[in-house]
Amino acid sequence: MTQTQSRSHNKTSVTRIRNRGDNASASEEPSIGIVERVELTDFMCHEHADVNLCHKVNFITGQNGSGKSAILTGLVIALGGKASATNRAPNLKEFIREGRTRAVVRVHLRNRGSEAYRPELFGDMIIIERQINATGGTVSQFKVRNASTGEIVSRKKEDVVAITDHMAIQVDNPINILSQDAAREFLASTSPDKMYHFFLKGTQLFQLREDLEVVRQAITRSEASISRKKEVLPEMKAEKKRWEDHYQDMSQARDISTRMEQLSCQMAWAMVKEAESEVHTIDEGIDVFQKKMSKIDQKVDAEKEAIDAINQEAEELNDQAQ
Repeated sequence: MTQTQSRSHNKTSVTRIRNRGDNASASEEPSIGIVERVELTDFMCHEHADVNLCHKVNFITGQNGSGKSAILTGLVIALGGKASATNRAPNLKEFIREGRTRAVVRVHLRNRGSEAYRPELFGDMIIIERQINATGGTVSQFKVRNASTGEIVSRKKEDVVAITDHMAIQVDNPINILSQDAAREFLASTSPDKMYHFFLKGTQLFQLREDLEVVRQAITRSEASISRKKEVLPEMKAEKKRWEDHYQDMSQARDISTRMEQLSCQMAWAMVKEAESEVHTIDEGIDVFQKKMSKIDQKVDAEKEAIDAINQEAEELNDQAQ
């Protein structure tokens, strides 16, 4: 067995215990859901703490008030836990170090192997960061990063929940995470009711019962909604029939109106064609009359010339007679 230690500013020691054959059998290490590192910045009593962990057993030791429980609390908060689940503070703002305006907790989760959660997006190491703000409209903000690229993949808590669900990390389950206060209560409790309550929480039967109750209520609401809709269904069908008839009438009226517009256009063009035909006939008549007038003018001119000749001959005869 080998031991390595790292210290935060508050002199909290972390001892990581490995078997001697660990390095030789790395393929046997768990591939997902292993917490490899926890970072705390201005969180509770820690100005900055960077805790590296191994994949098996880790012991965190230190004096009272040195921030041992703060590391576990930071882990719970970073993975989406509520302040009430830690038994350390009534709300998230209470976790901010005194004199600071925000706190940041980061957890590095291993994400390797065939069961990795969306490795093409999150990579082989996921960093879940949660920032807690003392001021401003948003108290808590999440960032989920791909550790290999440093890229922020998501800012949604739903993705944090999806990751922890996939890796079977249940921050509110005392079998997974047993806080100091919960451990004290568990060891001090002798009541069968309390022991059974711990059993229900540890086996998730309590959560399952709550989920079943939520489902039952949803089914009840759905059945009531279906019943109400069945009552109004005949009226809705009649209303639907009325609107269908109205739509059909409107469609017919629209078709008639369209047909009338088409016929009106056809009639207008027919009148134009008829008028053009009449104009053409009149033009032809005018041409005929003009030709006749031309002939008449020619005859008139010929008659005038004949009259002029006769008049001239008469004048000549008159002159000779004198």
